[in-house]
Amino acid sequence: MKIGVFTEFFESEKNSAGKHMSELVDELKEHSELVDVYTLYKKSNQSFFENKNVNIYSLNYDTRRGNISFLKRFFSELFTSFRIFFLMLKMKKIRKYDVLIWYSPTIFWGPLIAMLSIFKKSYRYLILRDIFPQWSVDLNIIQKGSFSNMILSYFENLQYKVADKIGVNSEGNLSYFEKNENFSKKIEVLRTWYKTDVEETLLPTNILTKLPDNKKILLYLGNMGLAQDQDFFIKLVKEMKPEESFVFLVVGTKEKDKKNLEVEKQKLGLNNLITLDSVEQCFVEAICKISYIGIFSLDIRHTTHNIPGKFLQYLSSGLPVLGLCGKGDVSNLVMDRKFGRVYEGRDPLEAYEIIKLLEHDIESKKIKPEKLKSYIRENLSVKSAVKQILKNLKE
Repeated sequence: MKIGVFTEFFESEKNSAGKHMSELVDELKEHSELVDVYTLYKKSNQSFFENKNVNIYSLNYDTRRGNISFLKRFFSELFTSFRIFFLMLKMKKIRKYDVLIWYSPTIFWGPLIAMLSIFKKSYRYLILRDIFPQWSVDLNIIQKGSFSNMILSYFENLQYKVADKIGVNSEGNLSYFEKNENFSKKIEVLRTWYKTDVEETLLPTNILTKLPDNKKILLYLGNMGLAQDQDFFIKLVKEMKPEESFVFLVVGTKEKDKKNLEVEKQKLGLNNLITLDSVEQCFVEAICKISYIGIFSLDIRHTTHNIPGKFLQYLSSGLPVLGLCGKGDVSNLVMDRKFGRVYEGRDPLEAYEIIKLLEHDIESKKIKPEKLKSYIRENLSVKSAVKQILKNLKE
């Protein structure tokens, strides 16, 4: 069996999608004679997959292109499918694969999968992690019914149409597809897998010197922008400014969002906020070990459901969780399993009170770090994810 994998990021320890897909391919190669990976961004100089039955082909886009305008990014991602197609044509790989697997976002793999399907009937599996453009409509970034919305929805629906199976990451997203019977028959829940055996490395001096020794670190990993309600997050940091025992640490947000945070930090005098650039996964593990609470944040206007990668990272490290989000699958999971606390509003004072309650839970040992870790080990293995994807091939 030969497998073609298509993903924006790959072998990127600073990006959760790249990490997840690298882990998936590492397991897929045990079930296939060949796995070819097609990715957009520059790959690492030293590949983990060298001398194995895995080939990696990259368009070598610069990761900083995420800061370009919406229009330029639209056309750049739209033409990606055609660039990959001609690359495959040149290498005579058009009829190569028995299985095609792609990771969304981006929504623009659809044309490529459609073209490949003309030449060979492969089994096609879509790993769907963001329902776009719906979440942008929820947040009024894109107006419902606008030309942009119609164009993006066309490509969204194209990738659903060409897929044989679509794996969403939680039950809450099943309802999004109920209105379309053709798509709803293809949907299943494919939980985001998480590999736990990552070696921890001591933090370098340039990071350690930025972290306080005598404060409880409220850690936020990953993007902190519009979709994560940066405005509310800043209000919460400001509300807790007098609380000298806590400090907020944001690691790895996009360059543009980091600049916004730094501007607000200077304007409001937020000496309880520290921002760091993205770090390697081994350092993320070490930062989690010295943190007190792990935070994830989603704008409460989201109508689709998301299980953030950072949430899985916190659980894997045994770090109690604070969720700032609306009602949904992830908030239910936190509360039902007693992984931490959730605040579902937009009042920073009320959120502060929830943090104090979570602090009490931690100090009174109500939250068991080992329970958090065991949830990941027992429910989210990469082996079970690959088994589920390939199971459908045999049916």
